[in-house]
Amino acid sequence: MSLPQGIDPQKFDVIYGYALDGVPSCGLTIATQKLIKGDYAGNPDILLGMIPKPPILAALAKQEARAAREDLARKREIASAMKGVAPEVDRSPEVMARVRARLAQFRQDHEEAKAKERGIVVHEPMSPEKAEYWAKIKELPDWWEVGAEQMAFRRKIEAEVSEARTDDEASHAA
Repeated sequence: MSLPQGIDPQKFDVIYGYALDGVPSCGLTIATQKLIKGDYAGNPDILLGMIPKPPILAALAKQEARAAREDLARKREIASAMKGVAPEVDRSPEVMARVRARLAQFRQDHEEAKAKERGIVVHEPMSPEKAEYWAKIKELPDWWEVGAEQMAFRRKIEAEVSEARTDDEASHAA
């Protein structure tokens, strides 16, 4: 194979050595074999019978090495699965705290969902923000026709707001 134009034959080793520095040898071997067999004939950057320019050869070698490395990683995973070797588990305190928090949140969400399925509504205590929101709502003028359902809901909210205020006052007094 001949060298591409613009490559000095005296500096061939230095130029290609620099371009291929850090490229896995398995990728270079596969790329070289494919070049010799003409498997890259459809690639417009590669001329048959010519050694590709250094960056193109490095890119081809890296591309071929990636496939070989992925195949090797798959084979290692299969071998470890066949041996029954358990994967390493990170049990650092930060990870375990995150897992506990997510588990607690999942359990709470699950209980709420199950309670809703059974028709049981879980009562949440009135927060100061919600109490302020409902106080603003109460100040708005009523609709010209208020039904019994709306009145019952209004009484329930008023009771929760007053309960939240007494709880808040009790916590401030303590």
